[in-house]
Amino acid sequence: MRLALLLHLCCVAVLAAGDAGKGRELFRSCQGCHSTSNEENTSGPRKIGPSLSSLFGKVTLRNGRHVEDDSVREIVLDGFNGMPSFRYSFRPAEIDDLMAYLHTLRGKPAEVTSPGDSPGAAYFRAYCLRCHNPDSRTAAGPNLRGRYRPEWQALIEAGHADSPAMKDWLGDKERGLLLLYLKTY
Repeated sequence: MRLALLLHLCCVAVLAAGDAGKGRELFRSCQGCHSTSNEENTSGPRKIGPSLSSLFGKVTLRNGRHVEDDSVREIVLDGFNGMPSFRYSFRPAEIDDLMAYLHTLRGKPAEVTSPGDSPGAAYFRAYCLRCHNPDSRTAAGPNLRGRYRPEWQALIEAGHADSPAMKDWLGDKERGLLLLYLKTY
C-alpha cells in the first residue's frame, strides 16, 4: 500500500513538472517580445521585453522579487510593467510546460576566447558585449570604449538593467579581470 502511494505521488510530481518540449513550442507566443539567446538580435530591432536567456540564473526579477517558480509564474499569469496577462491564454498544464522550458534557460553565457585575448576580454565578450557592442546599431547599452568609471564596479557586482549580478557567476578574481579590461578598453 505504501509503495503504491509513493509511486502515485512520484507520478503526480513528474506530471506537475511540465514538458519542456511542449513549453518551447508555447514560448513562440513570447518570442515577439523576449529573446532566449545570449547573442545580439541583429535581424531587427531590440525586443521590448528582457532576454530570458538565463532567467533562473538571475537573483531578482524586474519587479524586485526573487527568481522563483511562484514569482515567475505570477508574472506570466498576471503580467507586469506592460507585459500582458497570459492567465486566459494557456491552460494550467500549458503554464507548467512553459515553466519547464523556462527552467532550461539557466545557462550563463559562454566565455569565448580569441587568440591574444586577455581573460577580461573574454568575460566582457561573454557578459557585456550583447548590450555594449560599439559595432552594433542595435546595442541596448552605451559604448563603453574609453569611458571607464569607478562606479562600474558596483554595477558589475549588483547587476544592472537586464544584466544579472556578476558576483553570482564570476569569482572575485574574474570580476577583477573584467574591471581591469574595462579600464583599458
